[in-house]
Amino acid sequence: MAKKYLRFAARLKELREEAGVSMLDLARAIGVSDAAVCKWENGRAEPKIGYIVKLAEYFDCPIDYLIGIDVLNTGGKVTVTDGSGKPIPRVTDAKHAQVTLTDDEQVIISSYKKLSPNMKELLKETLDTWVDVGAGKPETNS
Repeated sequence: MAKKYLRFAARLKELREEAGVSMLDLARAIGVSDAAVCKWENGRAEPKIGYIVKLAEYFDCPIDYLIGIDVLNTGGKVTVTDGSGKPIPRVTDAKHAQVTLTDDEQVIISSYKKLSPNMKELLKETLDTWVDVGAGKPETNS
């Protein structure tokens, strides 16, 4: 079995054992047989993407981590590695780039999504002003 499957297998087993869950209980929770979970953990098979999503939701972890991709944040520069420490080339298409957010950033985004369109626009204008002032630009009175 390829190395990439072994990283997934090791992470799955680690997460399951840390959670104190049996293979049978995990299997029932995501709708597969315990034999399937056993094969995944031993690197003899890999789950379909739908089950990877269910596993990530069950363990409350990023899919990237579950499948063996690590994200390193070093001084504001994010480097994605393949689990062995080898960097994975950056995605140049911003539409497909993934960013790991801090807990505070997630709370802010969650709150923003609950605002009305008018309040969102007001918040954007306020943030733009604060960013300009923080960058040393003079405030303008409109």
